Amino acid sequence: MPAHPTHTMIFPVEVLSSIVRQATLVPEVLDTSPSIYFENHDAVIRDICDSMKTKVSLSSVSKTFHDVMENYLYEVVMIFRFQYVPTLLQRLHSMAPASTTPRGHRCRRLDLYLGVGNIPYDEEAWYEGGHTLWGLVPACPNLEILVARVIGTKLYMPCLTHKALWKTIAACCAKTIRRLDLFGLEIRMDRVEMMLRHLTKLEACSIGHVTKFDPLKDIYDDEEPKKRVISKGRCYAPIVFKDDWDYTTPSVYFSALTVSEFKAAKENSCWPLFTASAPYTLPHLHTLRLDDFDSKRITQFNFPRLRHLDMYCYSKIEGLSSSRGFIPDSLTHLTYAGESASIAQIIGFFPQLRFLNLPTEYCKFPDSHFTNPHACLEVVELATWYRYCDPKPQIKEILVAVQNRNLPSLRMIQVTRPGKCPAFHDLSPVEKMESAALGLTLQVVIRKRPIISFLAR
Repeated sequence: MPAHPTHTMIFPVEVLSSIVRQATLVPEVLDTSPSIYFENHDAVIRDICDSMKTKVSLSSVSKTFHDVMENYLYEVVMIFRFQYVPTLLQRLHSMAPASTTPRGHRCRRLDLYLGVGNIPYDEEAWYEGGHTLWGLVPACPNLEILVARVIGTKLYMPCLTHKALWKTIAACCAKTIRRLDLFGLEIRMDRVEMMLRHLTKLEACSIGHVTKFDPLKDIYDDEEPKKRVISKGRCYAPIVFKDDWDYTTPSVYFSALTVSEFKAAKENSCWPLFTASAPYTLPHLHTLRLDDFDSKRITQFNFPRLRHLDMYCYSKIEGLSSSRGFIPDSLTHLTYAGESASIAQIIGFFPQLRFLNLPTEYCKFPDSHFTNPHACLEVVELATWYRYCDPKPQIKEILVAVQNRNLPSLRMIQVTRPGKCPAFHDLSPVEKMESAALGLTLQVVIRKRPIISFLAR
């Protein structure tokens, strides 16, 4: 009996593309509509890794599948090991057969994690090409999400970062970027202003290690320091950071042509043309975190849709009131770290506030005196990241406010602490009973302490 011929079902390319799109899609990876502070970052990374494995497997099924997968293989790029950067850069500059567009043009999300999770990297290489993320930002001109978290081994201090990086982001990403998440890269507040004013599509922004701009001492957009010396006392040698890369020596990682591009970017990069005057409007921004929050400089901006704000301003209540003009009444979530501001004063500035996070080791709370009830506040979180701070005085104050009907919508008080905090004792039964009697949930949440506390934010 003759064997039946093998029949292969052939789908139109459009149908096949739709199938593999759905098979590899992770919607939250490119969704910037919710606040990034409620994102389970570890879960998203795991989903990206699983999706990448599926893409690679489908790509090796056949030539047809491979050609279809070319559109999605580089849609999300994630790097944990620096030694892969040179090969990836070459790949992003290359073009698939019969294509006229480099692969990097298909990249919509770029995540760079260096020194995270105890994975070592050559920190000196930062000064060779870190000012363009080693060419990765220019190679991906259609980026919608950029996440760069760089953890140094020297006291976990941020990298000296050449302002060419901020110019590169402004020049390459202004028309596309919706989320910017930077940690471990030192940037002064005047350069934050100059970069963000170009990013008008931005929806979520988190920038760690922002330093203040002092108009009495600093020159606007001047050259950044090339050296930082940190003393460790008389018995230890100081730690020195230097941005003095010698481009005449052969690179360990990159070709001579690539190194010449790094050098040219550091010497010749410039800000894109910008003619509008302050205040600069970011019409889509709903989530903002700047560390250290400069309440005077931030008034250069207008954020009409802002919902979630982290204010690590380490200042007195005057800093909160002076920045009030740029914050819309629609703000619903606030993290506030400052001094001399009572809970009543803090929430009094924001009539629509629903969630208040108070990092207790950074706050000094005077007694609250409510003059008017706050109708919207639902949750107060008292968070400890580095050291134990007794939250009981604040809990008592909140319970009194609820009892006096000054917080009619409050439903939960959450005490968040690191996983290892031996000085912490559980809340007493009395506090739990008082909360329950007022219809409140009082809970303690143990959060795994990250390498650096803000890395988990």
